[in-house]
Amino acid sequence: MKGPIDFIIVGFEGNKFDGRILSALTDALDKGIVGLIALSVLSKDKKGIVSTLDLTDTGDEYMVQFSQKYTIKHSFEEDDVLEVSDLLKDNTTAGILIIEHLWAKPLKEALLDARGTLVAEGRIHPEAAMELSTA
Repeated sequence: MKGPIDFIIVGFEGNKFDGRILSALTDALDKGIVGLIALSVLSKDKKGIVSTLDLTDTGDEYMVQFSQKYTIKHSFEEDDVLEVSDLLKDNTTAGILIIEHLWAKPLKEALLDARGTLVAEGRIHPEAAMELSTA
């Protein structure tokens, strides 16, 4: 049984992707909160040329350590890379992440055991959630 799976794409202007941001992901992986399914870093230069960066070739010590510690189960297909690159402005680097929410697996199992059925699902981003607290 799998938990919910999400993808996240985060862009960084000026191709300034710093591997230290992976520390929060490392913490969640180590605690078993999420599982890593796929991770890739794309770079789009000033001329619009897109390349996929190998974490070990970035020269960023933290990214190299991360890639040595965690096994990435799946890689992105060329079509996926092209689709994401269309979303990026020139001179931007993007991290693409697919994670499984491991924390939700026991909840999902309990819901299924109780014969619950999914009626709807969605996500409310933190910025929008502020409206809920003021209502």
